[in-house]
This record gives sequence, C-alpha cells and structure tokens, in this order.
Amino acid sequence: MALHKFRTDAAVAANEPRAAQAGSPAYWICLALLLATVALAARIAIFW
Repeated sequence: MALHKFRTDAAVAANEPRAAQAGSPAYWICLALLLATVALAARIAIFW
C-alpha cells in the first residue's frame, strides 16, 4: 500500500512542473521558433 501511495505522489509531483513551465520564457521562445519555422516553410512553399 505504501508503494502505491508513493507512486501516486510521484505522479502528481511529476505533473506539477509541466503546468508551471507553460509560463516560462523558454516555453514562449520555443513556441516562437516553431511558429517562425512554419511561417518560413509556408513562404518557401509559395515560391516553390
């Protein structure tokens, strides 16, 4: 029973940082780079 509680607590703790990272600067930088890549790919496709 203690092992099950440990796994549950660990799973909850593992999910908390993901929610906190959504507001981090690295998240927004990666999102901006992804959008810039998509925009560049679209421009290349138009001129292809």
